[in-house]
Amino acid sequence: MLRTAFFAALFAFALTSSGVVAQTIDTTPIPMPPKPDLTPVTYFVGTWSCTFKSARRAVPQFTTTVTTLDPGGRWLVEKSHTKPAAYFPHPSDAIDMITYDPFAKRWVDVETDSLGGYDVSASSGWSGNTMVWKDLTFVAVRDVVSASQVTTKKVSASKFTSTSSFVTAKGKTVGTTTVCTKA
Repeated sequence: MLRTAFFAALFAFALTSSGVVAQTIDTTPIPMPPKPDLTPVTYFVGTWSCTFKSARRAVPQFTTTVTTLDPGGRWLVEKSHTKPAAYFPHPSDAIDMITYDPFAKRWVDVETDSLGGYDVSASSGWSGNTMVWKDLTFVAVRDVVSASQVTTKKVSASKFTSTSSFVTAKGKTVGTTTVCTKA
């Protein structure tokens, strides 16, 4: 008899508990995330020829970048091809996808490349003709132990530059400059 009463109480508790759970389930559909206004970065749409120069290398690397808006209008998509150079005889391809995160109130650039590289950077946006990108995923590799922010400047409607630097394991700061012109 005691055993029957225990199971009856347990069954009643289970019914009550499941009723409480059913009442707390939210069936409201999650709203669609807001579509970002990509107008501030549409400057980059088009085909660009770029030269990347590191202060510790005698010759630059050359990249061609084709930038478009994705069909859904949520991403700026940059597809780049970098030619091999004497000091790095490996061609590579990269895809940068840039969007605006309205919740974090920042621009985000997610990059991957054909050599296994990846990066995530963020920017608060344009200040005049300058946009500064902070690396969110820097990992020390080879002899590079830290890297500065990347500063991109609009020079004209058909030219921009990006500058940054990195520090080697020996403590040497090395500057880099990228110059891109619209084809």
